[in-house]
Amino acid sequence: MRSGIRFALTVTILLNCLGCFGANRRAGTEGVSAVGLTPSEWASLSKPGPSHKLLGSFAGDWDVKVTFWSDPKTKGESSAGRSKISWILGGRFLQENFQGKIAGENYVGLGLIGYDNGSRTFKTVWADSLNTAMTLSVGKYDPERNSFELESEVYDPLVSGVKTVYSRIKITSPDSYTFSMLDRSPEGREFKSLEMEYSRVKE
Repeated sequence: MRSGIRFALTVTILLNCLGCFGANRRAGTEGVSAVGLTPSEWASLSKPGPSHKLLGSFAGDWDVKVTFWSDPKTKGESSAGRSKISWILGGRFLQENFQGKIAGENYVGLGLIGYDNGSRTFKTVWADSLNTAMTLSVGKYDPERNSFELESEVYDPLVSGVKTVYSRIKITSPDSYTFSMLDRSPEGREFKSLEMEYSRVKE
């Protein structure tokens, strides 16, 4: 059970966070082409833009309830944590520092969240104290659901191979959001393996 918790939390994010579909006039559906860009347009690719503003609501201090399911048949195990998310590098990235206890062990996680103007995707990186792996997630924002849809390629020791894991960050109010992750059992059954409920700490 404990190894399953460690693996699942490796792909959390908080962050993780996504998207703006305001396209550059020379941008393709998969990303921006440098061909024909003016110097000012080229320079704008290195600066925070409208999509970065979508990430602003995640900045702050949060109480976090973490619930983990090792497989579809088990009852979820819950624990509590605290997260601090703040802007770094001139508003280009959000950095998350998470602390809590998992299966009775101290747990520390570090995440980066940002929007890549070139590829027009949101990207997150996550590392923690219970694993030697780092996880990269990529996704877009769904304005109709007010949620961020993420996809990760992760190595799963349980199946001795790489698999795709899908996750969603759903904004429920200015002071709360939920991160959930869908996994697959070794038998191929899809189930929710992780849910993190963020509640803003108010002074």
